Amino acid sequence: MEEQKVYVNQDNTAVITCPACEKVKSIQVQQFKGTKHILNARCSCQQVFPVRLEFRKAYRKEIQLGGDYVYWPSRNPRGKMRVLNVSITGIGMSVAGFHNIKVGHELEVKFNLDDKNNSEICRKVVVRLIEGNYIGCEFMESAKNDKALGFYLMP
Repeated sequence: MEEQKVYVNQDNTAVITCPACEKVKSIQVQQFKGTKHILNARCSCQQVFPVRLEFRKAYRKEIQLGGDYVYWPSRNPRGKMRVLNVSITGIGMSVAGFHNIKVGHELEVKFNLDDKNNSEICRKVVVRLIEGNYIGCEFMESAKNDKALGFYLMP
């Protein structure tokens, strides 16, 4: 059965809908914050189904877009990247091969969205997460006024 993605509200509640009987229930999920976020939910109709709790503050869109990165402000070294996901607050990217990128490093990233205008995104980011060649970055300046990115992220 396909897992259900459920966004957690600011009060740490999640609204889960049974895929079999469509019964809706709001549950407290504070105890799952910071741990594995996939649960098996059991409805009163006895249906068991997987639920992925999403604690993120912003919607994240899965993508596959090529781009470039460069260390900031030194402008060196530089390299190619693949943007794997994007949100209004940052990106997740992968780089090929060996890299010296560390948590806390500042980079400038540049890539084009696959929207009708092929909009260019050029942002300064700070590295927040590294898992092998996957690098999670947060935009250093708010992207809330970026119309192209805002429209691109509309679900």
